[in-house]
Amino acid sequence: MGPVDERQRTTPVAEVDALGIRVAIHAGSAYPAAVVAEVADAWRDCRTARIAPVLRRRTELPATDHLDAARLLSDLSTRVTLEALSALRGTRLLLHAAGVAAPDGRVLALVGPSGRGKTTAVRHLGEHFGYVSDESVAVDPDLSVSPYRKPLSLIVEGRPFKQQVAPSGLGLLPLPDTDLTLAGITLLERTPHTDEPVVLPLDLIDAISEMTPQISYLAELPSPLQFIARIVDRIGSVTRVVYADATDLPQLVASMFTAPTPAAQTWTVAPPGVRTGPWRCTEVDDAILVDGRACILREGIVSVLDRRGCLAWTMCLRGATTEQITAAAVAAFGEPGHDSAPLLIERTLQDLRTHGLITGA
Repeated sequence: MGPVDERQRTTPVAEVDALGIRVAIHAGSAYPAAVVAEVADAWRDCRTARIAPVLRRRTELPATDHLDAARLLSDLSTRVTLEALSALRGTRLLLHAAGVAAPDGRVLALVGPSGRGKTTAVRHLGEHFGYVSDESVAVDPDLSVSPYRKPLSLIVEGRPFKQQVAPSGLGLLPLPDTDLTLAGITLLERTPHTDEPVVLPLDLIDAISEMTPQISYLAELPSPLQFIARIVDRIGSVTRVVYADATDLPQLVASMFTAPTPAAQTWTVAPPGVRTGPWRCTEVDDAILVDGRACILREGIVSVLDRRGCLAWTMCLRGATTEQITAAAVAAFGEPGHDSAPLLIERTLQDLRTHGLITGA
């Protein structure tokens, strides 16, 4: 182990731009100069002129009894990310996503859970488009995007921790010299036996339902579902990219950047509930209606109601009786083929009770 520079106690190893938040990385006296240099090298591309003007967060290299650099760097990546996300909570749409930028600054966010292939995708895309992030994309209500050019987390066979490699060390492109703006959100779906890669538009409610597990601090956004819907309005729609191999993506993404913006779906806010009638709708954090379906956020859980469930729930909001709901369902959908209409509505209402959306009767 090499000597420890006492200045490391007070001077940051690096100050990095994480989603527009300046995070200072400090090292204690336990760390030799060689390890500190490795940290600084891995994060070299995250220190840019775009860095936020005010120091907002600080993190320490994790305490450890044995200096395993791979473990330290992996843990540090998580710490920096969490510091940035915590600083932005409730102010941005925080997507668990990779991101790449076209030369004009338009950004495509590629959403997916851990293990879905975001890092592999961005390794191939980053040779053709500016590397924004392999993990987190933060979107302002005006669609502006702050980059997070963190080291890429690469799986190395036989090693327990991912290797952290600076994007420039992998040949990934720098950012365009312009402001970054969200142009699209796409959900990654790698299907090995797909013959041709394809881009599929998603219904707004289906997109929100699938995206919400990949959004940090969702419930802390103001009117969270409306917040997402307004962003989707401005980019047209969320899409799904189905592909067999990441080598298929650069040409596909290039076509996505040149495609016209699709028309957005119309959505409305669910009406407030009344305190009359046999059914009481429970308080929800937010709810939107799209093409006869409902997307509801309650206690951090997103529920999607089909057309029959949405009709029953919105009529409960207005104080309707079971008989009125049944009559409205028959008028909207016709008589059910196998069950009686009253029995089917009874089951629908029971489902709403089971999910905690209504009480009473």
